[in-house]
Amino acid sequence: MSNESTEKKAYFGSPEYSGRITISEVLVPSEHKVVYGRKLRVTAYIRVSTDSLEQEGSLKLQREYFEALIRANPNWEYVEIYEDDGISATSVDKRKGFLRMIEDAKAGKIDLILTKSISRFARNLGDLLHYANLLNNLSPPVEVQFETDRASTFGSSGQLMLTLLGLFAQEESRKKSEAINWAIDNMFAQGKFYVHPAPLGFIKEKGRDKPLVVHEEDAKTVKLCYAMTAEGYSFEDIAGTLNMLGRRRKLGNVKWTASGVMSLLMNEKYRGDLRARKTVTRDYLSQRSIKNEIIVDGVKKSYKPQYYVTEHHEPIVPHLAFDVALRIIKNRVKRNDGGLPCLKAIPNGVFKGFITINKKVKGYSLGDYVEASKMVDEHDEEEIYITADKAGVFDLRTYETVSTLLFDEEKNRISCTIKDSAITFNAACRHSLNSNEVEVLFHPQKALVAIRQVTDKADSIAIAARNGVSKKVALSSFLPVALESAGLKEAFKYRIYGTQRVRNGENIILFDLSDAQIVPDKKGSNEVSFILPSRYAQSYGKEYYSNLVSSGLHRVDVDDLWQALQESKVYDPLAGQVLELKEFCNEVMNEFGIGGVTNE
Repeated sequence: MSNESTEKKAYFGSPEYSGRITISEVLVPSEHKVVYGRKLRVTAYIRVSTDSLEQEGSLKLQREYFEALIRANPNWEYVEIYEDDGISATSVDKRKGFLRMIEDAKAGKIDLILTKSISRFARNLGDLLHYANLLNNLSPPVEVQFETDRASTFGSSGQLMLTLLGLFAQEESRKKSEAINWAIDNMFAQGKFYVHPAPLGFIKEKGRDKPLVVHEEDAKTVKLCYAMTAEGYSFEDIAGTLNMLGRRRKLGNVKWTASGVMSLLMNEKYRGDLRARKTVTRDYLSQRSIKNEIIVDGVKKSYKPQYYVTEHHEPIVPHLAFDVALRIIKNRVKRNDGGLPCLKAIPNGVFKGFITINKKVKGYSLGDYVEASKMVDEHDEEEIYITADKAGVFDLRTYETVSTLLFDEEKNRISCTIKDSAITFNAACRHSLNSNEVEVLFHPQKALVAIRQVTDKADSIAIAARNGVSKKVALSSFLPVALESAGLKEAFKYRIYGTQRVRNGENIILFDLSDAQIVPDKKGSNEVSFILPSRYAQSYGKEYYSNLVSSGLHRVDVDDLWQALQESKVYDPLAGQVLELKEFCNEVMNEFGIGGVTNE
């Protein structure tokens, strides 16, 4: 095309440019073949929003239709059909076919895109306009034609037309989302549940009514995870073992992590149950799923009703194996912690019924501590009278032990402070035990905390820094339970004075939480003040013999009862449950040639 035919003179503008301005004619879409000097490279984009058999047929029909349409036009060159199967159009984030098409358009491989309708291309108005403008601004621009809407991204009215049609498509998407949610709500309420996709160890045919079927080979991986957990392996060790054995994940790769192992262990489907609606989609445009749970005033609630169905399908592991795994996950502090996180109680001696506190154990309630304590120390009130009867001529049953809290504070007295789920033992504690490391003990029935010399290095807790200064010991899993045993609230700072006893060179210190003082926060003030427990409004202390028995001090002077360094032993229902799983664990692990670990 010559310059004479494409340019014309324009005599307007300022005088100095008069007669020297030319205007080039604009090409219309129908003349693209002239611009390129070749056939238009044409493709089509097709999509269905679900993976049902019916929709699969629709996708096939769309594919055949557009391929035939493109090949029938002599001015067009067929590129390929881009498609997304079972993906919503409210967001492009997960539409791999769509995103690949855009990248190919940017690379100059496409001149024209055909699609059935705007709703197939995008139901989100923002995405629609964004990608329409992106394609329009390419050099050369790429046109999109919407067949049923009789619209194109080219032309002067294209932007306005797209905006209006896009708004209709977005509103249609909102209504469709509400209809789908209503249908799901009613289906669940009627007891109709479905699983998609099937987790590792199961296979499932397409269709909501198709059951989960155990895949025997993959199920071995699942069983191994539960067996190793019950045998005391850390989650990191389990992940490493699965990678070493080349056991594949659901996606087919061999990239196991500790968090991946934990997610598998927490999936109730492996015990044959089903929890419906674990996640919800709160924004129909983004289509992002979030956990269907929210904490309101400390209570776990859900955005929409959840349904838990027992015996929904064939299990892969025993119910007990699943329950034990959940308990271990709840009680372990770190993913690389090994062994079984069990409560250990002292069966004899002055610390009979005390629980050894271990920083690697969490998740136990006050009731759990009480249950473990009662296994070795069912509180017997008769001990009070037995002690009194042995008092001889000095029977002090009508007397009280006056609490030292009623006297002036002494700077060098043995004490500890509790605040913000941390406990600090003062220098007098360290000097009395002659150690910067101690064992912390707790009697949940008597609200007593004690410290003693270390008998088991695994239970050792450092109470001083390397420079010898007292340090805060973070025990966030234990201290709220300890405060609860004495009816104390976590919001305050408490100071508790201790009682020391020494015999045969063995030192122990006891702290009665029921005697805790509240220490007001008075920054910048030199005034010393504290708030005593309310019971001191009516009493000076505790009845003499009751005080001895409640703190265990009556055992100090009896040779058979002292045993201050008696080692703690496991007294926890979890340990018994693990023993019941021994046969299951041995059978699974022997198949892979893996031995057990020593449970601490």
